[in-house]
Amino acid sequence: NDLLGTDNNNDNNDNDNARGRVKSRRAPSSRRDCRAPCPRRHSNAEEDTTTSSYLDELLLAEVRNAATSSSSPPSSLPAHGNETDDAEGEEKRMENYLSTSVRNNDDHRRSSYENDEEDDEESMISQIEAAWRAGAEARREVYSSNTTDGNGNGRGNGDGRGGGEEYDRNRDFLQGRSIRAIPVEDVLPVEAIPVEDDAERKRRLKRQIILVYIPILLLAVVVAGSLAIGLTQMRNNDEKSDSKNPKSSPTTTTTTTAVYSPTLIQVMNEGVLRCGVPINKHGFSSFKKHLNNITTTGEDDREGMSVDLCKAVAASVLGPEYRIELIEVESMTRFTALAGREIDLLLYGDTHTMERDFHEKGTGVGFQFTDPYFYDGLRFAGVPSAVKCADSYNWLGDCSDLKICLMAGSTHQDFLSTKFPPQKLVLTSTHDVYLQDFVAGRCSVIAGEQNLIATTVVRDAGFVGEYAYGTQTLTKEPLAMVTRKNDPNWSDISNWVLRALIHAEKHNITQENAQIKIPGHEIFNAVRAVGNYGEIWERHVQEVVPREGLNRLYNEENKAGLHYSHPFGVIEISRHVFDPSSTINRIIDREKLKCGVFGITNQSIDTDYCRALAGSLFESDSSRVEFVELSDSDNIERILNDGNVDVIAGAILNFSHDIVLPSNETAPDKSGLGTSTYDDLGGVAFSQPYFYGENCSGPKAMATSQYDADWSSYVYWVVMGTIWAEENGVTSSDFQKSKGVELFGPRFEWMFRGAIIGRGNYAEIYNRNIDMLPPRGGRNLINNGSTPQMCPPLADNSFKEDTANLFKF
Repeated sequence: NDLLGTDNNNDNNDNDNARGRVKSRRAPSSRRDCRAPCPRRHSNAEEDTTTSSYLDELLLAEVRNAATSSSSPPSSLPAHGNETDDAEGEEKRMENYLSTSVRNNDDHRRSSYENDEEDDEESMISQIEAAWRAGAEARREVYSSNTTDGNGNGRGNGDGRGGGEEYDRNRDFLQGRSIRAIPVEDVLPVEAIPVEDDAERKRRLKRQIILVYIPILLLAVVVAGSLAIGLTQMRNNDEKSDSKNPKSSPTTTTTTTAVYSPTLIQVMNEGVLRCGVPINKHGFSSFKKHLNNITTTGEDDREGMSVDLCKAVAASVLGPEYRIELIEVESMTRFTALAGREIDLLLYGDTHTMERDFHEKGTGVGFQFTDPYFYDGLRFAGVPSAVKCADSYNWLGDCSDLKICLMAGSTHQDFLSTKFPPQKLVLTSTHDVYLQDFVAGRCSVIAGEQNLIATTVVRDAGFVGEYAYGTQTLTKEPLAMVTRKNDPNWSDISNWVLRALIHAEKHNITQENAQIKIPGHEIFNAVRAVGNYGEIWERHVQEVVPREGLNRLYNEENKAGLHYSHPFGVIEISRHVFDPSSTINRIIDREKLKCGVFGITNQSIDTDYCRALAGSLFESDSSRVEFVELSDSDNIERILNDGNVDVIAGAILNFSHDIVLPSNETAPDKSGLGTSTYDDLGGVAFSQPYFYGENCSGPKAMATSQYDADWSSYVYWVVMGTIWAEENGVTSSDFQKSKGVELFGPRFEWMFRGAIIGRGNYAEIYNRNIDMLPPRGGRNLINNGSTPQMCPPLADNSFKEDTANLFKF
């Protein structure tokens, strides 16, 4: 552009744009560095100076550029000067040469980028620019000397080249120094690519938004609207179907909690109880073997503990003419079937964990669990040498062939996936496949509870090789019946039927004598249908798993502890969010826990558990509690359901508080639709007991309203956490060893640590209040896992009265 002068600004801008586009693809900076020294750019004023010094500079640049270039320079100057050559023609040819050189430069630089050869590109640019200057200046000098004299007068030799001698000298001078120009006629014209400006880019983006994104957004709105309409219709249908049922009370949880469980109403209306059971699990749900070892597969031919518990609940609800439907479920689908109301009661053999109380990972919702009906633990069994490898967590060297079969979607998978590489675990969905894989040699070890790995079970499946058990019990597996979390009364009914069966064994009420010992009420139907708990075990489980340890019936001669923690499950992952209107969020907004206690409000084991709960909620600050003094005559259901307190410490766990019987007393209606009666009030939810008196009946626990299932579960696990801490030797001075909880997000990470710092583990709490308690012993000790745990909270003298009232409502 400097060579063309100031009269060609438009052309200069076009060339600048062409070069700028190439540079922008390489780097943001427009500055170029020449490998060889770049020729100095001259202004128009400098072009009037003498030719020789400028040509010397051009010659020096040409020599330096030629030294770095792999291509040979042009061999001669182009023919120059004829009858039409004048200043305008010369400038046009130089303009064409400039455009052609830029296009050549652009092509070369584009190729250089593809091959990542930036250094060669810069060298080529320097050479081309040097050639521009050298060729243009030479032609100007030749033209000037041939067409004018020193006074500006024209001169020529008659052949259109001007003065011959001066022209020849200049030409020879330039050719002798290898300064050459490329003839424009030899280069094909190339159209320049326009650069998209900002305005055009904005217009294109606007068109893209209108044509693409807005239609997608509209489609998403339509789909969301359709789903909302569908859900509304489903909800309306549910409301219509429940309109015939008794009134329900509002709830503060994310799911609606009905006072009279819809499940109970549904079962009674349809006259059938649907239970989810395993496809084939020895001792729990399998088909009968008749004479000649023939197995029949009719629905009436299925037997086991799971089947009998289903019959017991059905007989209690529906009477002696009960009807059940057994629905086979798999390990990966069992909770989905319950959440989707395909079944009313799950009896697969599921471990009660904290994780499943709030967020079962297969369904994303929480569930309610009864007391355990079977205590078990994870063990290894299989080929003896492989079992030793598994017990020692070794899969290298001589143990490199180790493969472990286990059930998918189980607590076993959660535990073993942290101990072994995934390539060593073989996951199965049913017990039959689990055994078949072991018999076929696809795994050398099976991992499971005792009822899954028993020798009789494995031999029946066809395994004939050497078989051995591992020496360790790796986990706790308290197996319980499972119900939906928004059915508190249905959960209570299932739980009290189980407790009554255990209590019947304690009092020697059997299937044969039940009609004589407890005639005239509903629990008689359950015992008469299947017998007491001991009879069920003997009939179905004893052959598979001998009754021992935790599964034995507790009696006063045992003098063993009853405090036994349940496993937490996976609580290191954030999965559950409390409803904004829930009790737990109201407490946090209030910045204080309201805890009801009986009589003493300064120091007792009850007030200590209030403070431990406050420490759990407020990062170990156990002082954030307001005590509300209660009397024994207070109606704890009303106090809790009216929201006068958040929790009551020292409540007595018994049937009359757990399931509220009808009354005619008027109560405020929390829904705002008018008044109702306390017939509409549900019972209370109880935590794990923290103090036992002279026997198993009436232990002390923390009580909460059944209307907020999440809050009830939270309180339950805070109490359980103090027992876990003593079991594992965690005290207030080394609270860091307690579990961190990510299940509810970072706000509740110190759920257990805050409680332990605030008041200590169970032993620390008990010893702090020893002056007001009997010496610690018996039922208030920790159960180490080897002593009896079956001890229902039913008083001997109230058994008939409580069970007679079980279904009075």
